[in-house]
Amino acid sequence: MGGLPYPELSDFHPKGKATQAYGLWNEERGAGNRAVIIVDKEGIIRFRETYVPGVLPNPEDILAAIDKLG
Repeated sequence: MGGLPYPELSDFHPKGKATQAYGLWNEERGAGNRAVIIVDKEGIIRFRETYVPGVLPNPEDILAAIDKLG
């Protein structure tokens, strides 16, 4: 994506390893459930929302969670 001031995670390979670690793996679909997870510098999950297909994350909720990190 270039120029983002924070890391992003893609669960491309090995398939499902990250989504399984975060409890988001959907065995029936063979893919991870859609989610936004914000992890602080200490590795603590500070925001976690899952989304059903067709529902987009609310950017205001995500930005509010980021603002809380300081």
